[in-house]
Amino acid sequence: MEETEKSFADYLDMVRRRKYYAIVTFPVLAIITVIVAMILPPVFRSEGIVLIENQEIPRDLVRSTVTSYAEQQIEIIRQRIMTTSNIIGIVDKYELYGDMRRRQPASEIAIKFRSNVVVSMVNADVIDPVHGRSKRASIAFKVAFMDASGEKAQKVASELITHFLDANVKSRTNKAAQTSSFLKDEADKLQKNVRFLEDKIAKFKAEFSDSLPELLQFNLSMIESAEKQLGANQAESANVKNQIHFLNIEISNINPYLASGNVPAGGGSGPMRLAQLEAQYKNLTNKYSESHPDIVRIKREIKLLRASGVGEDEQKIEKETITNPVYRQVKYKIEASENDLSRLATQRKQLQEELQSYEKRVAQTHQVQRGYEDLTRDYSNTLSKYQELRAKQLEAEVSQSMETENKAESFTLIEPPMTPAAPSKPNRPKVIMLGLFLSLGATVGLIMLLEILDPGVRGYREIARITGEEPLALIPILNKADHRMFLKEYKGKIIAGAFGIVALVLVLFHFLVMDLNLFWFKFLNKINML
Repeated sequence: MEETEKSFADYLDMVRRRKYYAIVTFPVLAIITVIVAMILPPVFRSEGIVLIENQEIPRDLVRSTVTSYAEQQIEIIRQRIMTTSNIIGIVDKYELYGDMRRRQPASEIAIKFRSNVVVSMVNADVIDPVHGRSKRASIAFKVAFMDASGEKAQKVASELITHFLDANVKSRTNKAAQTSSFLKDEADKLQKNVRFLEDKIAKFKAEFSDSLPELLQFNLSMIESAEKQLGANQAESANVKNQIHFLNIEISNINPYLASGNVPAGGGSGPMRLAQLEAQYKNLTNKYSESHPDIVRIKREIKLLRASGVGEDEQKIEKETITNPVYRQVKYKIEASENDLSRLATQRKQLQEELQSYEKRVAQTHQVQRGYEDLTRDYSNTLSKYQELRAKQLEAEVSQSMETENKAESFTLIEPPMTPAAPSKPNRPKVIMLGLFLSLGATVGLIMLLEILDPGVRGYREIARITGEEPLALIPILNKADHRMFLKEYKGKIIAGAFGIVALVLVLFHFLVMDLNLFWFKFLNKINML
């Protein structure tokens, strides 16, 4: 047969059948609940409120180097304060957790202390000055400490708030100083690099002073000028050569000794004869070729005279023996023209050297320009970065001064912790009500458990459900002696079960809530106080 849903009357029958369990279990659990609620040690909570004040100077004028949000800053300070060493120092200073301090290690004490510290943010809707929109922002935070002693709770809460205020000032000042110092060091490094690049550019300019890009137009103009001068020199040299050529032709037709009438044209001997022959040779070479008989004869005679020793100090003798003034004048013109030609050759050589030098400079200009642009680009970038860091360093120094003078975002204590007049917990009425509710639930659960463990057919409703038909008659229990024996037998089980439940509750209380010896000691103290 399928089991049907039980009615309210069935549940009432269960309670009537297991009423002894309910009579014993619920009062015992209720009494234990009341005792626990009364014995629980009071916990006092002392709380202070710290206001988060915005920067006094407008952010558009001075920017703070501390960019962390208030919640983040508070959490960082909280983690720094809640180290085991700091906690043990506070515990020893205010003699907290006396019994536990002697029995438990420092790590357990720190965990206990952290559980008694409460840091909570106070949020409010504010208007964003930039966008003009409403947003949720933190305007303050609370720091509270809970302890069995109200005075100790107030002292520890004040100590914690002092740590928060000091740590915030110290943290912000250190961050501003570190930022300023870092920017200064980086700017100094870049300054050295800028000086190094300046020296490098100066050496580069000194090494390639003639091939710098800014001298390109000058070098090109000098090349053009040198080429013009060289062309003029070549033209002048050509004119001088032509002049010398015509003078040589002219002098070849002049007898250097015509002015001296005592010397025949074809006579004489020695140097004079040699000079006459050379003059005739020059004259004939302008007219005939080298194979002409007269030229051959004159060359042979000149050779014989030179072989005989005639011709030493020829130029001196020639000058001394020349008597024709026209010849002498033409001779002087030829010598002057030859000197001019030599001077023009020297000048041409100098111009060619200058032209090569300027052409070399122009050829090197592109390579020099590439290296020069690399140096100037590195220098420009480095200088720009250096100027940027110097500007940031000045801003950081102003921000550091603002942090030192407490003009930036700061924490201000607006409500110091007070000594609590009454404990914040436990809430004894709530504990008792919750305990009674749980006791009732435990009693009902016990009855349901016994019904499940002790199945059977009870009452005419169960018989009707199983057989599908109503019984004809109900016969009450007539043997009262047997009934009393039945009750006597189950009464012992009921009492044993109740004591078992109580024992289980006491064991759980001993290991999970409080040592029973300490509980009994506090219970007696409570009774004496009443």
